[in-house]
Amino acid sequence: MADSGQARSAADSVTRARDIDRAQVSTVLDAAYAEGQLGAQEYHDRAARAGTARTLGELERLTADLQSPAVFGGQAAIERKRFGRRHSGEYPARTRARDVDRARTTAALDSARADGQLDADEHTAFTELASEARTLGDLSTLVAELQQRPAAPVKPKARNTFRIATIAAAVLVGIGCFGWTVREDQPAPAVAAADAINYNAAPPLVIPTPTLTTLVGFVQFRDDYRVKFGDTLVDEAVLHDEHASAVRRAPGNPNWTADYGYRGGFARSSSQITTRKRDAIDIDLAQVNAEALGAALTNAAATVRVPNGAVTHFRIANDSWSGRPGITIFVRNEVAQSGHFVLALSGEVLKTYPYEG
Repeated sequence: MADSGQARSAADSVTRARDIDRAQVSTVLDAAYAEGQLGAQEYHDRAARAGTARTLGELERLTADLQSPAVFGGQAAIERKRFGRRHSGEYPARTRARDVDRARTTAALDSARADGQLDADEHTAFTELASEARTLGDLSTLVAELQQRPAAPVKPKARNTFRIATIAAAVLVGIGCFGWTVREDQPAPAVAAADAINYNAAPPLVIPTPTLTTLVGFVQFRDDYRVKFGDTLVDEAVLHDEHASAVRRAPGNPNWTADYGYRGGFARSSSQITTRKRDAIDIDLAQVNAEALGAALTNAAATVRVPNGAVTHFRIANDSWSGRPGITIFVRNEVAQSGHFVLALSGEVLKTYPYEG
């Protein structure tokens, strides 16, 4: 008799997928592409297949070799739902590598060269292989003989949200009962009129941040970026409705990059710096035709034929398909129908991947 894992796998292979299942897989693919786990063509192919997948098995095969991606603009890991299977331990060797995994391996090779574990030729060869590695197994092989090796990434643990919610509810009920028991049967003292006037005299000033996936939002982001860094050069920028991220050359070291998050202001996403990608180029946000971008964002749903669609985010980076800087705009609706298209910085449409439902 087959064990429960095999039985579940067999059931998943024929169980029909819901729109929310397709949407979850599309989100994982979006993040994996941004992290460098997938190339442009692989991403486009998988995204198209996710939108037309009929079973859970088809969807699982699209993400089976991916790591659970990090949330844009933060360090918390997104738990990839694996249709009932548990997450534990390290990823298999065939799992796709992220840019950060390649950077950590390169840093380990640099340290090994510095302390004499590798000679110059070995270091050069291994570093080149690390930059081109596709899987965690490929990277692990390069550092297998070193004394100090980077820690292997592990799968995020699932949170028992039901248990947490139950405990929280019990605590709140207990606090409420305690407060009711010890409350005095006397009215609360009235607040003095003068105090009330002073309290209301200077209400806090709240300056809302515009939605970043609009013309106004992009201009605000670009202006704040110029103020923060003194220029408008990026390797990559990703803008969502309420937050954004940017990758640029590390201060004082043009061969490394640093990551920044943006929520009305810029802050380092982590203290680490990583080796700059070989194909990275300086992209000048000042060269983006903001008016053309705004028009493209406004008409994005019609451009990719997504009914009632909305822009989820857009990415400014060196586009591998066109070989030049581009702006990729992603659109999705509530039933997981999606599409995307690529603009030149001037606003010219370079490539369209419409929804074909």
